[in-house]
Amino acid sequence: MIDASLGRASCCGSCGGMQPCPPFPPPFPPQPVPPQPFPPIPVPQQEPDSIQLRMAAAQTALANGAAIPFASAVRQIGNGLRYDAGSGAVTVQEPGVYAFSWQVLVQAPAEDTAAPVIALQSLDGQTVLGYSGIPAAAAANGALVSGTAVAPLPAGTAWVLVNASGAPLDIPAAGTAPAVFAGNMTVTEVPVR
Repeated sequence: MIDASLGRASCCGSCGGMQPCPPFPPPFPPQPVPPQPFPPIPVPQQEPDSIQLRMAAAQTALANGAAIPFASAVRQIGNGLRYDAGSGAVTVQEPGVYAFSWQVLVQAPAEDTAAPVIALQSLDGQTVLGYSGIPAAAAANGALVSGTAVAPLPAGTAWVLVNASGAPLDIPAAGTAPAVFAGNMTVTEVPVR
């Protein structure tokens, strides 16, 4: 609005044009901005401990209760598992849940009628985590025996695959049908959330 008598501009006329009008208050009082959440920071995940054992040499007349003789570890991740070739046992260094899987090429000696059975057990033989086997007739020409087991295990325990057939067992050499290896076992830590 313009006050023609004084030649001054006035905004509302309430102050009579003699002094500048006070500023208008803002329509809304300023609001504090709430803190914005930060996206979660990804935590690097450790790869689970794992060990893979393999054997290639033939075993003739492996005695009942004898350990399957893996030559060595062909792959190892982490340091939570240790293999001892002398005992044939995998030792759990850290407590956790572990998955075992194995495959062994077996052949029953010609004069034997026992069904080939492989057991995953503690080194002292007191605890069995799993069995796998096949009928004796199927093993006459060689057959693959496989199995799996998953269990929570304390640190310091040692686990071994053994002949649990009740009779001697032959393990043909690598490259013999139906497998290109004599045996393998993989032990892997299972991540628990």
